[in-house]
Amino acid sequence: MPRFRPGWRRPRRRSTRRRSTTCGGFVLTDIHMLFCFDDRIRLGAGVSILSLIDAAADDTCYHIHVFHPGLSNPVRKGFQDLVAGTRHDIAFHEIPPERFDGAPRNRGSWTEIVYYRLLASEVLGDLDRVIYSDVDVFFLKDMGPYQALDLAGYEWAGVPTEANSPDNVTHRYFPENTKDVIYNSAFMVMNLPRMREMGSVKRYFEVIDEVGDRLKFFDLDLVNIASESILPLPFGTMVLEDIYELDDVTQSRDWPCLRSVYSVTDLEVARDDPAIIHFAGRRGKPWQRQVVPAYYRAVADRLPKVLQKTTFRDWRKRWISRKGRRAYPMRSKV
Repeated sequence: MPRFRPGWRRPRRRSTRRRSTTCGGFVLTDIHMLFCFDDRIRLGAGVSILSLIDAAADDTCYHIHVFHPGLSNPVRKGFQDLVAGTRHDIAFHEIPPERFDGAPRNRGSWTEIVYYRLLASEVLGDLDRVIYSDVDVFFLKDMGPYQALDLAGYEWAGVPTEANSPDNVTHRYFPENTKDVIYNSAFMVMNLPRMREMGSVKRYFEVIDEVGDRLKFFDLDLVNIASESILPLPFGTMVLEDIYELDDVTQSRDWPCLRSVYSVTDLEVARDDPAIIHFAGRRGKPWQRQVVPAYYRAVADRLPKVLQKTTFRDWRKRWISRKGRRAYPMRSKV
């Protein structure tokens, strides 16, 4: 198992601590966003980022940060094209995969990249706050309300996903995690000064050393165990697609897990007014299946061609696997 690795020195650069930007005489609210991915998930990342920009309020300026293990230049150019001519910008931060040598991973999509978000307080050393999101999402609302959260005393804010007990339905129970609920690590509003104060990065590596062989949902398990204080966000912050697409939320495969935290009414209210749709669960990723919502395809079709490319693994899942060919009930147009 890996031991704590001190951070590497970064080139000095202009501080991005500012809270507002002036554009054409208007004062904009700066919001720093963080995504972590490699070339393989470029389409999902492209849709996530373009939908984020589409949903931005008129007074929001997004500063998008990408943690990656080595994106090719054409792919970087594709993402730069997404913000070209807008008030938003994008910065790339390359992180050596070796930083997480020995950490649990699998041969599929859960590579060392799932841990990259854990380095935010170190790599983004001049920021006070960043909003992290997975790249299997679709943004429907501006992130201003999450930028404005009062995180005093909390390391980060996230969405509860299941009550924490030995009787867990979906998530693995860890005696080391003493919180009442388990939080989804797919969306994290990070209080970076608090994380630095708590020595979060060091603690993450210590937890990998201590329980690495028991981790099931690698990064999720890790941050729930290692974080001392997490602010709960409403389920409507990030709604699972299977809930979003069903008239009867109790028919979702996620219901047995979610019912330990939410009522049917809670889920219905969130389903009808989500900030983000999260493509996690039985339906699979949109770029790995045949039935894709029209709203997702419309944004994917606007991406630069270099960002529309998928892998052979994606093709195999879409056209050969039972999961990729299966059709589920949909409220959205396809």
